[in-house]
Amino acid sequence: MSSIPFSIRAATEADFEQLCDLFAELDDLHREARPDLFVKPAGLPRERAYVSGLIAGPESSILVASAKDSRYLYGFATLIVRRLPANPVRPERRLVEIDNFSVRMSARRCGIGRALIEHADRWAARRGFSSVELAVHEFNTGAIDFYLATGFSTSLRRMIRSPAQ
Repeated sequence: MSSIPFSIRAATEADFEQLCDLFAELDDLHREARPDLFVKPAGLPRERAYVSGLIAGPESSILVASAKDSRYLYGFATLIVRRLPANPVRPERRLVEIDNFSVRMSARRCGIGRALIEHADRWAARRGFSSVELAVHEFNTGAIDFYLATGFSTSLRRMIRSPAQ
C-alpha cells in the first residue's frame, strides 16, 4: 500500500469536470459488465444541474478525496438521504445512501476509499442518521470485498430475471 497525500472535503462547483471524469470511469465499469442495464449517455455523464443539486444539499452531498497540493480528485462518494415509508410490518426508515462511490484505479489501496466511508459515516451521524447503506452489483466483487472490509454487511439481495416468453 503506497502513500498518497489527500484530504476529504465536500465537493464544490469547481469540481464538476473532474466529477464527470470519475462518473464516466464508474459508468464504464458498469456498462462493460452489464450492457443490458447500462448505456453510454449522449452528453455528459451527469448533468450540471444534477451535480449542483447534490452539492447544494441539504439532503445530499458529494464527498471528494482531493490531492493535498492541488484540486486533483482521487475519488468521490455521493450521499443522499432516503425515506422509506412505513407499512403495516415496518416503521418508516430514514437512512443515508451512498449512491455512487469510486476511487481512481491509480489511487486504490492507499486508504482513500476507507477515508471516504468514514467521512460518510460522520456526515450521516451529524444529521442524526443511524444507518448508511449502499447497493452494489454482484459482478463488482472487488467493491463487495472492500465494503465488507469496511464494516458493511448484506441486508437485502435484489435478484433479476427476464419473464418467460
